[in-house]
Amino acid sequence: MDIKRALPCPELRSVVRSFEERRADLGSAVLSWPVAARPHQILTIHLAEPYRVRINGGPANTTPDMGVVGPQTYHRAHVHLSGRIHVFNILFQPSGLNRLVGIDMTSLVNQDPAASDILGKSAVALGDAVRAAPDFQLRVDAVERWVGMMLDGRSPDGPIGLASRQMIAVRGRARIEDLVRKSGLSASQFQRRFTTQVGMTPKLFARTIRFDRALVARRHAPNLPWTDIIHELGYFDQAHFIRECHAFAGLPPTGLVGDWDNIFFPAHD
Repeated sequence: MDIKRALPCPELRSVVRSFEERRADLGSAVLSWPVAARPHQILTIHLAEPYRVRINGGPANTTPDMGVVGPQTYHRAHVHLSGRIHVFNILFQPSGLNRLVGIDMTSLVNQDPAASDILGKSAVALGDAVRAAPDFQLRVDAVERWVGMMLDGRSPDGPIGLASRQMIAVRGRARIEDLVRKSGLSASQFQRRFTTQVGMTPKLFARTIRFDRALVARRHAPNLPWTDIIHELGYFDQAHFIRECHAFAGLPPTGLVGDWDNIFFPAHD
């Protein structure tokens, strides 16, 4: 699979983490992978055949041509690809969609609605601009113009945006108490605003970041023992990580084989 990735211009990095485009011609072959708990919010624009997704073991349904995938708190989805694949992804910062469109992010947790349900008529303008662009860089340029337009008149970046990005940067290992103190908010204000703007409590968000990074590390170094990975990421012990696997993937670490080896993780900054 051909994958292109790019960072946004500096002015937009408080809203967008990265851009990614994937292309492949799978023919009649089927590539599939499960989606575990993860902190990401992604806007997906299909330029060829959409994915099919099986939710909670149900039938595999075709995804919208343009959809938003919210943060996930457990393994509920299994993605299936076949035919000609060409998809453009926008990975948002943790509070990016909230700042861009004012949505209460708790409504997007474990959901994957059509983009028009979240963005309204502006989704059409965005989709048309991306599809009209002849190459990846021009698609990135088109999205950056759209994000800049959507940000016009919006409130500036705030303490929750800063705190949630810091949590991503340190792979979920930030002390919540330190983030609260730096925010200038009370603990209850911080908790309430964080949940609204990011979709999860700070503690759950940190746990999903850490678990996602464990899966990324395993994908990048499949022969590295789990004990090395969990030590690097600050899990208390192996039992702690096993509990997190059951909570976020529905099985123990030894079960993360087969389709779990196929997971495509979004680009990280």
